[in-house]
Amino acid sequence: MIGEISVTIKNRSNSYSFVLRRNITVLCGNSGTGKTTLYSMIREYERYGKQSGVTLSCQVPVTTLEGDNWLYELKNTRSSIVVIDEDSRFTISKEFADAVKKSDNYYLIISRNYLPNLPFSVDEVFELQGSKSKKFVNTYKQVHHMYDDPNPRHLPFVPEVIVTEDSRSGYKFFNSIAKNNNIECVSAKGKSNIYDTVKKYSHKDVVVIADGAAFGPEMQDLVELQKLSPRKIAIFLPESFEWIILSSGVLNNKDSHEINVLNVKIDSSKYLSWEQYFTDLLIETTKDNEYMKYNKSKLMPFYLHSETVNSIKTVITGIKL
Repeated sequence: MIGEISVTIKNRSNSYSFVLRRNITVLCGNSGTGKTTLYSMIREYERYGKQSGVTLSCQVPVTTLEGDNWLYELKNTRSSIVVIDEDSRFTISKEFADAVKKSDNYYLIISRNYLPNLPFSVDEVFELQGSKSKKFVNTYKQVHHMYDDPNPRHLPFVPEVIVTEDSRSGYKFFNSIAKNNNIECVSAKGKSNIYDTVKKYSHKDVVVIADGAAFGPEMQDLVELQKLSPRKIAIFLPESFEWIILSSGVLNNKDSHEINVLNVKIDSSKYLSWEQYFTDLLIETTKDNEYMKYNKSKLMPFYLHSETVNSIKTVITGIKL
């Protein structure tokens, strides 16, 4: 499926209205907020229709997934919203992640578990608010792609250490800036290693730079570390490094507004996360220009020229580099 999908579901006691923007959305939060009620209402409507006392409005089918036969049922579900309750442990498995990758469904996963195999966006993690009329509220607040900053007025953040998720082109870009500004830059070599890497720098102010489009599973532990740490930790999560380049205008192909609304064109059956989309878009955009040709493993000198760097830095408004 492609683009935003709106869902409204209600009965005499409760109503829910929400929009799913990407193929994976996670609904978390404390017990008693209405997550299980939402799932039960959808399941009852699926089984009994109007006789359930539930009304559901959506432009695509909405179905629940549970039990030992989940894989068989999922293989026969297409172009639908698949809702999964937090009791379904299969969501943490690689088998489930592989099944999601091969489908064109959108998934609403109710879970407080760590889901390491699913690259969901930090912007698609929600909690429920409200009593009778409940709404989805982002768990992680952001200002200029800086997340959970306790005081946005302190931006731009001045780091002593930059910790990148990337060990390739993104790391090379930020390392080149760091060298010129007396900042240490280190690669965590993967998003699952960021938490442990940041803990090593307990005596310095750190900024984490990672792909927000796939960082959702790692966010909870990192935010807790941010809250408890005696020094400052900033979390900068653009969609991806490739998104930064595309949004900066250095390629003179698309303006930043068009890049920011590309969600309506991203096919969930082709891209498991938006990070993959922006990588493909940047590679395709630059493939015929030897000077700008993008490669995740080898960053062309064009991207390290001072004029290019200064243009790209305009997108990174939350950090002073």
